[in-house]
Amino acid sequence: MMMQLSGAFFFIAIGAVNGFPSRSSYDFGYEHNAYGAHPLTVFKSAEELEVPKLDMVHSSKACESSLYTLFTPRGGATNEAQATIVDSSGDLIWTSGWHGQQLYNLMVQEYRGEKYLTFWGGNDAVGGHGAGTIFMLDKSYNVFKEVRAAYGLDADLHDFRITEAGTALITVYEIVQHDLKEVGKNHAGPVWDCLIQEVDLETGLAVFQWSALEHWRLTDSYRDIGGEGEGDRAYDFFHMNSIDKDARGNYLTSSRYMHSLTYINGKTGEVIWILGGKRNMFRDLSDGAATNFAYQHDARFSGNDTITLFDNGVDDGHPNIAPTRGLRVKIDEKAMTAEVVTEYFNPHKIHGLSQGSFQTLPNGNVILGYGNSAAFTEYAGNGEVLCDTHFGPESKFGTGGVQSYRVYKYEWHGYPTTTPSTAIRRNSSRNWNFYVSWNGATEVSKWILQGSDNITSTDEHWKELSRTKRTGFETAFGLHTSYPKYLRAVAMHSEGHMLGVSTPISIISVEDKLVSTEGFNFTDSDISMTQVAMGVGGLLVVGILLRMGISAWNNRPPIYWKLATKPN
Repeated sequence: MMMQLSGAFFFIAIGAVNGFPSRSSYDFGYEHNAYGAHPLTVFKSAEELEVPKLDMVHSSKACESSLYTLFTPRGGATNEAQATIVDSSGDLIWTSGWHGQQLYNLMVQEYRGEKYLTFWGGNDAVGGHGAGTIFMLDKSYNVFKEVRAAYGLDADLHDFRITEAGTALITVYEIVQHDLKEVGKNHAGPVWDCLIQEVDLETGLAVFQWSALEHWRLTDSYRDIGGEGEGDRAYDFFHMNSIDKDARGNYLTSSRYMHSLTYINGKTGEVIWILGGKRNMFRDLSDGAATNFAYQHDARFSGNDTITLFDNGVDDGHPNIAPTRGLRVKIDEKAMTAEVVTEYFNPHKIHGLSQGSFQTLPNGNVILGYGNSAAFTEYAGNGEVLCDTHFGPESKFGTGGVQSYRVYKYEWHGYPTTTPSTAIRRNSSRNWNFYVSWNGATEVSKWILQGSDNITSTDEHWKELSRTKRTGFETAFGLHTSYPKYLRAVAMHSEGHMLGVSTPISIISVEDKLVSTEGFNFTDSDISMTQVAMGVGGLLVVGILLRMGISAWNNRPPIYWKLATKPN
């Protein structure tokens, strides 16, 4: 063991001398399925949680580290869909399977001055969209509201946006019978109509509704009807996947199969203009690059004259026809022109065959989520790649084994009403530790380990044994033979007040295996860390001496040897 550690120390020492590399890395094993199709992080104090292990392929200090990353991992390689929040280091903050439902579109949104987690849960196997409910959770992760579509229809999974007026924009799909002659079928058949509903969150009543079928022809679609429009197979000709509302009260919606964005009058419902697709109304000043997007998602206004979107460029049936990119487009509504401001390309040339997201962060950075490829990338505003993260193997991208509809970043403060979770388990060195975590608690600064010989002791009779800073989602304490029979952990805020206390657990079953506290009063793990520190220090000196020797050799004065010469 010590030989292995010594070898590692040598490279650590040389690395320190030459300057440590950045956190950027490419874990070849991870990316080629060595850890399975869905690599997981396992916590000793919360073994029931399914948490994706991240591979941070590229990282930069310029990435927005003050915000959390929100996504909803799901897919054939996962046990169940999760709503998940992680910090900038990839450490878990909160996750929930939410009663076994499929989960989409995890966000932080504001309603009447309060922040809420919002997401869709339900059945996503309804013709490429969903039938379900939108959940709003308060800061304690309790349900504040369950939001449904108006007129008895199901809320679709694609979008839910709370407006400043306290209403919600919801995508809705409804099957209607429609004449199919224009697409080559001599009968009426079922078609999926796509609706924008703006719903009052207090009353549940619709204050606005818009129908795609009332403004678009079936022949405007890039998707062939095939065998749809027959029996119970409704034709999905439009496929709405985002809604936005601007300061003028008008709506912008994205249609995947029209390859276009539709700008809609918020009072009359009439189409004001169309960007992209067969009915494009804009002159492209960027040689087609501003209007040739396809199968796109997540179109939003970004200022008065700029639109952002995730341009998939491809779908399952056309996986290689174009690159996937984030796109920022400037439009001039008077001159009716459009031009590219910035394009955002992933360095690994990921194809987002479905789903995807584009978010402009408060600091000007941009984060793209790649939908059915398990990746998200943060860019500088000018398109420079800053951080590239995978939550599933790259060799499986595009298969849907691990995917997330969208990936966003937000500020969030969570105060769960549950108690911290604890466990006594061995660490990797086979020493017994007390582990503690608290799913969803964002404000824990440090943990205090307390002990008592009486499990029913009042608070003042619990003795402080140790304290340490919170170290990621799960924090460990070494155990000693001198410790009382029962242990518990106290979560502390940075301002000094208590946030919560764990349920006491007994150490009786492992008491005879704990480390003696005589002498230096170190646990085995403490001793090993001391040895590690001493080894690293010694080898660091060796590394410095080696570097000095190499430098001296490289800078030695030249020595000229007199060699015999031959006459010409």
